[in-house]
Amino acid sequence: MDRIIYNMNLVGLIKYLFDPKLLQTLYQEQGINQDSEALLIYLKEKLSLNSEVEIFEIEETEDDLILEKEGVRYIQLFPVDYAVDLINSDLELRGKGYPDIEIAKRLLKYREKDA
Repeated sequence: MDRIIYNMNLVGLIKYLFDPKLLQTLYQEQGINQDSEALLIYLKEKLSLNSEVEIFEIEETEDDLILEKEGVRYIQLFPVDYAVDLINSDLELRGKGYPDIEIAKRLLKYREKDA
């Protein structure tokens, strides 16, 4: 199934990571196989707040940190489940009143230090 192109950046993805129902809707609209072993968040071209987000199934990417697809370079941020766990527990971002942009910045900072 062809995916709907959203041109969503990392800041725009945050609301989906906070709400499982919204995330399920996003998967359905983009034709993402939810039975995949893992779903991975990739950023187009570079790790940046403004980079477009794409979610790939691990079977498609083989968990590569850098992915080239149709001439476009993608860099893996985190698996979706891991990003949700970071927000909910490790980085303690849920329920603190942080704006989405601050949460996105914290995820990027964590990824850069984790790399």
